[in-house]
Parts: sequence; C-alpha cells; structure tokens
Amino acid sequence: MGVLTSISRGLEAVSTPLGVLSDMVYAVAAASFLLLLIVYVFVTPSWREKKRKRGRAICVWLMFAIYVLLILAVTILGKRTGDSAVDMGIFTGSWVMETLVKVAAGTVAFVPLGVLIMILMKGKYQAAKSMGASFALALCVEILQLVLKTGVFDLGNLLFHTIGAGIGIVFVIVWKYAFSRKSAFSYAMRLMLSILIVLMVLETAVFGAYHVLRTTGQEHMDENISAAENQMISKNTDGSDAKVSSDPDVIWYNGKAYRYNHDLVTMLVMGIDQESDTIEEKDDVSGESGQADSIFLMVMDKSKDEIKMISISRDTMTQIKTFDYKGNYLGKSKNHLGLAYSFGDGKVTSCQYMVDAVSNLFYGMPINGYVADVKMNVGKYMNVGDALCEIVDKSRTLLRLTTYEKDLADMKVGNPVQFRVNGMGKTVFKATLISIGQKVDEDTRSVEVYARVDTVDNQFRPGMYVTARIMKEQASAEQ
Repeated sequence: MGVLTSISRGLEAVSTPLGVLSDMVYAVAAASFLLLLIVYVFVTPSWREKKRKRGRAICVWLMFAIYVLLILAVTILGKRTGDSAVDMGIFTGSWVMETLVKVAAGTVAFVPLGVLIMILMKGKYQAAKSMGASFALALCVEILQLVLKTGVFDLGNLLFHTIGAGIGIVFVIVWKYAFSRKSAFSYAMRLMLSILIVLMVLETAVFGAYHVLRTTGQEHMDENISAAENQMISKNTDGSDAKVSSDPDVIWYNGKAYRYNHDLVTMLVMGIDQESDTIEEKDDVSGESGQADSIFLMVMDKSKDEIKMISISRDTMTQIKTFDYKGNYLGKSKNHLGLAYSFGDGKVTSCQYMVDAVSNLFYGMPINGYVADVKMNVGKYMNVGDALCEIVDKSRTLLRLTTYEKDLADMKVGNPVQFRVNGMGKTVFKATLISIGQKVDEDTRSVEVYARVDTVDNQFRPGMYVTARIMKEQASAEQ
C-alpha cells in the first residue's frame, strides 16, 4: 500500500468518529473559540488590571469548556461497540503511515488543552499540576468509552493524549520565557513559536476542510444513490408509477407482475488479490486479508438446467461493513465492493462480508453460497477425485461422512441417514444421502459421502463431529 493511500486512510480513520456531530456544531465551536481568543489577546490588555485578570480567566475557562465538551460529545455519541474492551497496546497496526497519522492527530488534539490547563493553573508546581490534570482528563475520556461501550480503553491513546497535553504545557513555559526577556535568542524563540502557531492553525484548517469535503461528499453520494434506488423501484420506464404488491415475491414493472423464481440458486465466485501466493487466515489485524479482485455471480436455474455468469466490477460502489485496524466495527459506508473482503479473516468471515455486500448491491437478493479455496490454476494437473474448489452452500446444511469401501454395494443416493452430534446429547437428527464419492483412500480404504440434513438445529456449526448411520442397508459411517 502506497504512502499516500496509508495517509488517506489514516485521515479517514480520524475523521470518521467526528461525524457524530454536524459540521455546523464544529463551525459554531470554532467561531466561539476564535472570538474568545481575540478578546483574550487584543481586547483585555486595555482593561484595568483586576478587570483584565477576571476577563482573561473567563475567556480561558470558556475556551476550555468548549474544547472539553467537544471531546466528550464525540466520545459519548460515538458508535456503541456493545461490549467493554481494553487495548493495552501502545503502537499497534501493520499500516505504519496510517497509524502514525492517527497517533499524530491524537497527540495534536490535546495540545490546546495542555495550553489552557497550564494557563488556568496557579501557584507552586504549576507544570506538575497541569500534567496531572491533563492525565486525569485523558484517563476520564478512556474510562467513559469503556463504561458507556462507545469504544475501547486504549492505553496508546491515553499515552499520546497525555504527551500532547505535555507539549502544550512546555509551549506555555517556553512562551513565557521568550516574552520575558529582550535578547536575540528570545526574539528568535518568539519567531519560531509564531511560525509553529501558524503551522498548527493551517494544519487544523486543512484537516477541517478535508473533513467537511468528506462528509458532504458522502451525504451527496448517499442522497443520489437513494434517489436513484427510489426511482428504480417506484417508476416504470415510461415514468408512470409502478404498482406496489403486498406479496414480497411479486414485483410490478411496466404493467406486468414478476414473481421471484425460487428455482434459482445463486453462488458468489471470488478471486482474491493479495501479495502472498497462499490465502492465510488473518485474525489479528483487520484489513489485511486481500481484496476480492474478480467477482462473479453464478445463477443456476434448476428448472431449465441453465447457468449464467454475471461479472461485477470490484470498484462498484455499495454499502459494505467497515472496521478499523483493531477490528472495531465502524458501521456501514459506501465504498468499493472488493474492499469488503479485506475487513474479514481471509476465510469464512471475509466471504460472508462479500456475500452481504453483493446481496445489498442487488437489492437484497438471496445468495445461497459462495465458491472459496480454489485449488486449480492454468496448467495444473488434477487427479480423479481431487477437490477443485470448496463450494459453501449457505441455504442448506450438509454432512460429510466417511464410510468403508465394503459398504458401498449396500449404499445408494436417497438412503435415509440418522446421526448424533457430539456435545449435543443423545438427540437423533435426520438426513438424506445425496452423493457418494468416486475415490477410495489408499491408506484407510474409505470413501467420502455427503448427506443433506433434514432437521436443522441453530446450534449446528461447520466442523462439528457426528456419529451417523445410513439406514436401509445398515451401512454405518462416521465422520
């Protein structure tokens, strides 16, 4: 991933949580903060000493209150995680530049707080008391996220927020030193501090412009897509209103009623693009499982024995689930379809995210399964009985059983199967034999057979062990 791409993703990760408040709120807060700063710097110096001290204290307290309220609002109004989590990592993530951007943003965000707290603190040990107050404030922010389940207690954020406040405290100390003396060195320090202030203001303005453009662009995109979807659903090609049916399987279009064809079976076929030659499960960092490069929707019509392939561009914009690099759910957003795969584990979860995204793209069309773990490529020699790929049919539950070759003569497709699931007691479930393997294992002299489960339980999970008996001919099989 390029440096610019990583920086862009880092800025997006910083900007996304700020979306809980409208741009107008930030604009009013910034205008109020700026007005108070102008009063503090240019108006209060002309007042009498007692009035000047009181006026400046009020300005600083008001600026401090505005800043803290903004931080707490973003924290409290953030997306709920649903559980309490603690992250004790200091500097984690594989995308170095993206992580650096987020660390820098978290640090810079607390610099103004450090400045304001330092100004408010009086008496001995001013700097030490200011650091203690800054740490306490940063700690409260993390605890609030943990208690209210709006984020995680992040030790890294606590550290970098405290460092940011410390930078602000040092800034005030250096500022007082530079303006209390009249020397060439102090004048040079004043110039450097002034340049630093200008750079921080420009940085804030650039990021603010980026945030506004990103949020407004997202809103306009959502509005356009929503309008297009409503038009497609509610209008015929001639512009007249379409009929609305109470039957969810019926759609009226151009004066004709269309019923959903339940003979259709849809399978999602994906080609994964990632740096390594083998697809490995990634359960530590979200976003490193590769992208769905080639996307096809295979539609099988069982009534006509027809198969059609629909090619879908990976750059198609649709709603996908997004996560940060720690795996925290950020909500759905309009993004490239192929990216949906990257936020999973590189296996089942990634495929499910793609299934959800493609289904949403086709207005909730059911997708019965997906093709995964393709073991063939151009020029590769395959033996009889070798698995070419793994087809996951989500519409039904299958048993993969192992039986001995001596029982094959007494076995045929359609035989009833009874089985028990290890760990689920003595409950007997029913299935039907649907496929008998064509290859005998040379070591065990066994054959794989498949059965369709007739009685499905919500506790069934892929990979469970069962003990089964194929009825009629009394042939036994065990997985």
